[in-house]
Amino acid sequence: MIIKDAIMDECDEIQHICSTWTDKLFLEGDEFEENYIFKCLTEGDLPPIKGASKEKYSLKSIYLKESNKIIGFLDIYHGYPKEKTLWISIFVLDREIKNNGFGQEVIGALTKDASETYYNKIALAVHLKNWKALRFWTKVGFDKIIGIYGDKDFREDTFALIGLEKNIK
Repeated sequence: MIIKDAIMDECDEIQHICSTWTDKLFLEGDEFEENYIFKCLTEGDLPPIKGASKEKYSLKSIYLKESNKIIGFLDIYHGYPKEKTLWISIFVLDREIKNNGFGQEVIGALTKDASETYYNKIALAVHLKNWKALRFWTKVGFDKIIGIYGDKDFREDTFALIGLEKNIK
């Protein structure tokens, strides 16, 4: 696999991958905006903190090496919620290639790169209704709960996230 900074020429292809996540509305309460990837590339998807900047944000394209086909994307923010933490705000693989170990490979590569640089943790938040993602993230080592965020009461139309963290050093 190849993981590299996404470029504007990939915008439509990556946005199409967003459309393969057909249960996002049910799991998270909203769908991808029509221009979501364009906004990520031009503005970033920044965390809600004072001083957040596009310079600390990056959207990554994930390619199959053999076919040079984009199979997914992820974005990361450097230094959130703590300075030596790498934050993953979204990770999506094309529905057609899921359950083939590619997700584990991507997170393994990201973990290796982060541990060889400045970072000592990787963190993210997962919607509690997204059981498949919760199983995936705990399987790849995100075993520390750093918070619960969102609606206080459970109903069909409410949503909450669990913050997870993985130590890498």
